[in-house]
Amino acid sequence: MLGAFWHSAVLFGKTWKKENNPNNIPVKINAPLIFGGTAVMHFLAVCGLSAVASGTGGATGLVDGLLISLIWILPAMAGTYLFANRSLRLLAIDAGMYIVLFSIAGYILGIW
Repeated sequence: MLGAFWHSAVLFGKTWKKENNPNNIPVKINAPLIFGGTAVMHFLAVCGLSAVASGTGGATGLVDGLLISLIWILPAMAGTYLFANRSLRLLAIDAGMYIVLFSIAGYILGIW
């Protein structure tokens, strides 16, 4: 749900689309594969976060999620974006969503 809201026109959707497709070339997507695959990957990532953050308390879980996203996810994405010659604006949008996602998930798992 966070990803849908994050990439909607309300937040960063227009900028994200422009940065991904600056020439506005029509792109055919396989929606079931994209959304299903993303759901599976996020589930696996949150299961990994669960091993670190579960039962630690809300604040500690939040910090765990924040640090994991800043130390592992952001640098990995940044390296890929540099090689793909993608913009820093696009990196900020995409990595920002994961920073918020893992911070919230860490907080919830910490309480749980």
